[in-house]
Amino acid sequence: MADKSRFVIVTYQRTPGHWRAAITPDSHSGLFVRGRTTTSFITPDDSTSESAAMFEAEQIIRAI
Repeated sequence: MADKSRFVIVTYQRTPGHWRAAITPDSHSGLFVRGRTTTSFITPDDSTSESAAMFEAEQIIRAI
């Protein structure tokens, strides 16, 4: 289970009523990131609300 505080979650509305969340690892190590790096990834399914998209992103982080 990954620590939620190590990620930044940004929600956005693709079309009216269709929300997704972008999840980006939050790196505080300066210019260099050690190990495998993922720039960001998007929740796979549309959600009906911003809070639902945020919840889905948090579930994905917990699964990591």
